[in-house]
Amino acid sequence: MSVQDESVQASAKIDPNEISVIDIGPVLAGAPRAVEQAASQFHAACTGMGFLFLVNHGIDPEIVARTFEVSRRFFALPPEEKLKVRMNRHQCGYMPPNVSVHRDTFEARETAKTPQASEAFKFTFDLTPDDPDYGKGRRFRGHNKWPDETTVPGLRTAFIDFHVTFEAFARKLLAPLSVSLDLPPAHFDPHFERSSSMTRIACYPRVAEETEVISLPGHLDLSFLSLIPPATKPGLEILTPSGEWIEQPVVPEGLLFNTGITLRNWSNHVYKATPHRVRKDTEGDRHSNIFFLYPNVDARMECLPTCVGPDNPAQYAPITFGEFHADYAARNFSYAEDWD
Repeated sequence: MSVQDESVQASAKIDPNEISVIDIGPVLAGAPRAVEQAASQFHAACTGMGFLFLVNHGIDPEIVARTFEVSRRFFALPPEEKLKVRMNRHQCGYMPPNVSVHRDTFEARETAKTPQASEAFKFTFDLTPDDPDYGKGRRFRGHNKWPDETTVPGLRTAFIDFHVTFEAFARKLLAPLSVSLDLPPAHFDPHFERSSSMTRIACYPRVAEETEVISLPGHLDLSFLSLIPPATKPGLEILTPSGEWIEQPVVPEGLLFNTGITLRNWSNHVYKATPHRVRKDTEGDRHSNIFFLYPNVDARMECLPTCVGPDNPAQYAPITFGEFHADYAARNFSYAEDWD
């Protein structure tokens, strides 16, 4: 019986309108058959809700706490200071509020012309001189814009620590995800060497009671997978398969995981990318840190052979992830295309 066949049995025990919890500890410990067991759970969740929680992940909570501490100090800076590192066409730097219009929004008819009320700071890896892309100006490879160290001491170190930690953990999920799609455990590994992953540090400011606005409209992530530690306040809402928006439940010390359109397209829609949004908060600011696992810019995304058949022909032509990311950025972040 294949992993996908096994997961059919597992999914029968999972309400598709509920978010499952996967204990990833045995996979990290190398326990016998842990990858296969986790693969069955991933398949059930990624064909159902599209979101799940990971527990026993081993990520140091202090790394997350430090990131929140410095992000609060950064967003508290005067606007003119933050705009010194305004987001560039590589999606690195500061995104001010009320400028980004997410045209891929799930709620396009209502919100595609409404700028996001949130502000954010995005970054990737800092390339070292021994990296093949160092100094070549390749798009989405090492174009971070860091504020002066004197404005928010420790910001760069805290943010990079977060990014590197979550990247290392996310790479350990590739084996169960590969097996969950009836592929060899190492299938995805080469595509994520020298990845172009990004982290988004976000602030959702308090919104006046009378304002008709959603802090972040319903949307799909670009990522292969996204990892979200608990935010400072509730606010994330998820669209269930039955078409209802539900508030994200809280799992103590759990990481929220969801698949994005990169894995959705790569799996030829066997796995789904689920719409989610952030509702307005009239009482105070909300802070959230999100890690997005992206492949190498040269990774060739072609519908997986185990996800193509007479009843599900390939829906996408092969494309590199760099091209895929550029298309997504042009649709949703065109305001940043002219910035250095």
